[in-house]
Amino acid sequence: MFEISVHVENLEKLQLLDLSLFDGIYLGDPTCPEYPGNFYLNLESLKKAVSILKEKNKKCYVSTYAVPRNKDLAWAEEFVLKASELPVDAFEVHNMGMLRMIRRLNENIALHVGYFANIYTHGTVKVLERFGVKRVFLNPELSLDEIQYIKDHVKPEVVVFAHGKLPLGISEDCFIKEYREGSCEDICKPMWLSSGKWRLKNIGRATLSGKDWAIIEYLGTFYYRDFKIFYIQALREDPEYINRVAFIYRKALERIVNGEDEYLNSEWIEDLASLSSYGICNGYLFRRAGHRYVGKLFGEEKIKSKKEVFNE
Repeated sequence: MFEISVHVENLEKLQLLDLSLFDGIYLGDPTCPEYPGNFYLNLESLKKAVSILKEKNKKCYVSTYAVPRNKDLAWAEEFVLKASELPVDAFEVHNMGMLRMIRRLNENIALHVGYFANIYTHGTVKVLERFGVKRVFLNPELSLDEIQYIKDHVKPEVVVFAHGKLPLGISEDCFIKEYREGSCEDICKPMWLSSGKWRLKNIGRATLSGKDWAIIEYLGTFYYRDFKIFYIQALREDPEYINRVAFIYRKALERIVNGEDEYLNSEWIEDLASLSSYGICNGYLFRRAGHRYVGKLFGEEKIKSKKEVFNE
């Protein structure tokens, strides 16, 4: 019917999640191999995680480092070889080098291409199809009609970025290490960057939006247009936050599947907004500035006609 997925960095965090709220888990933090407990450098933890997910009949995907350099290829290849021996459902990659490596090492494993690949067009997806890619994450800056166009013209599944802070950029250098001294275990906590009214969240090698992206009011539109894969971006978020967000989206999707006309609870929207320090946004969907929120609850940004946007 539908799938709700999320990235989980390590075993400790996985064990604190309510896995009944999820259908698929991406194991590993693609932004930093050195993140404490990251599955990349802890094969035993990865084995335990895969076992836990399989016992609960969940889809199990292994995420790989998004920006490897030549010096990373040896350990990355060793990791892929060992992880390939586990009963995983797919590997996630973010660049063509890792995609080619995994396809060379294992011709049969399914491949997903993640959001750091910056996919903007259906032409890019068609190239990826030739390598056996089964699922793609599009750049979250695309509008609704652009997302729909790509979905209508490609074979791989198109993931809907449902909720969470938008990934804005990634580097091989760690911003946190430049400003804090100590081991990764002690200093790896997100840093907030600000300029006037703007807020960004830096998690080390990657920078995220300050606001949470939220499509909760348009979940039905996506579902009825045959989008079935919904993703929650929750790197460095607390398990309590992740569980609450997943609960709201799952309940809403269950109501949609059951044919309920009023699937939304207004308290859910307020709850999602309150979970983020700087509120929620979804402006890119409607060709507006990304930090804006377009919806019923927040009247200032209300659109005039949903039919006009969704062509319903």
